[in-house]
Amino acid sequence: MYERTPAPTPSGWRASPTGWRAVSPTVWALGVTSLVTDISSEMITSVLPVYVVLHLHLTPMAFGAVDGLYQVAAAAVRLSSGAVADRWRHHKAVAAAGYGLSAVAKLGYVVAASWPWFLAVVTVDRLGKGVRTAPRDALIAAASTPQTTATAFGVHRALDAAGTALGPLATFALLTIAPGRFDQVFVASFVAALVGVAALLLLVDAPPRSPQDGPPRSLVAHATEALAAPGFGRVAVAALVVSAATVSDGLLYLVLQQQAAFEPSRVTLLFVGTPLAYFVLAGPFGVLADRRVGTRTLFLGGHVALGLVYALLWGGASSAVGVIGAVVLLGAYYAATDGVLAAMASRVLPEPVRATGLGLLATCTTAARGGAALAFGAAWTWASAPTALAAFGVALAAGVVAAAWLLRDTPGAPIRVEGGTA
Repeated sequence: MYERTPAPTPSGWRASPTGWRAVSPTVWALGVTSLVTDISSEMITSVLPVYVVLHLHLTPMAFGAVDGLYQVAAAAVRLSSGAVADRWRHHKAVAAAGYGLSAVAKLGYVVAASWPWFLAVVTVDRLGKGVRTAPRDALIAAASTPQTTATAFGVHRALDAAGTALGPLATFALLTIAPGRFDQVFVASFVAALVGVAALLLLVDAPPRSPQDGPPRSLVAHATEALAAPGFGRVAVAALVVSAATVSDGLLYLVLQQQAAFEPSRVTLLFVGTPLAYFVLAGPFGVLADRRVGTRTLFLGGHVALGLVYALLWGGASSAVGVIGAVVLLGAYYAATDGVLAAMASRVLPEPVRATGLGLLATCTTAARGGAALAFGAAWTWASAPTALAAFGVALAAGVVAAAWLLRDTPGAPIRVEGGTA
């Protein structure tokens, strides 16, 4: 069993930090890196529904397969990248390798001349995302105190969401100027990805390497040690059961486009609305988790917001109010769950295997979402979108109940510090 020790206090830390002012410069620098990188990534992601379903005239099931591949490819390497970072204590270097791999893939989109090559490039792109995520989140946790972990992740995710919103806007502008010129989108995405790699290398300071207790261990040993951390197994299973009922953004946007019957090119703008809501709410929700309601309550509440999205679409979101409501609720779901889940796991994971544990958690959730994308696309193709939404709504409700039970004894309340809550 482990005796958890607080994360190291960054140099220059204020005596009683509160809110976003307590966030380490390292976290802000990682946020800038993610902002620029997500501009690049979302320039590609935002055109995939149009490119696959509306331009190549493939079925929703085919897009579900592509979206599932996005998720599964990333899941395949998240655990191993976290273990490698923990094993050799080179978290920044492993993260930089992931960012670099994604940048190379962006150039691959430009030269991919056939559908199989396009799928191969998608796979490489997602592998890069999978490599960088766990060591990057471990860097965020290491630069934070237990009292500010959720706030730090909230600030990082807010900057990440800003990039997620700007990417589709850039794509929309490029395709408005030159309709159908996807190659211009891919080239611009590649340039932005290179800027993201440079931001990581130049702005993010690598933390001091902690000493190894004995010789480097295997991936299995690291994963086993992470799973043995009190409370982590419950967090991972809870995240998995709700992720298995999570419909991907692209599929939800296709349902919205079908119901509201707006121009297909405007699907790209939906990829702006959700991250804008995410951007506005992520920071405040992180502070809320640290100081008021706790991570567990906010995590469960975020999935209730996702259930409301399903209900809204199942009833038919044909009006502008319905479309905006669905987009805002989806952004609230991400703000209440993404960084909050990482913070909840970071608090129960010991530092020597924190990146491994975060990688294992991301592997579970990403693989589950990949399967969910394929299942939803198949249900929509073989039955109908309302039928698929109803089935996933029931599954999500059951998942939230199960997650609430699993997390009942997991540390999730606001962390108290001298003078009150953090």
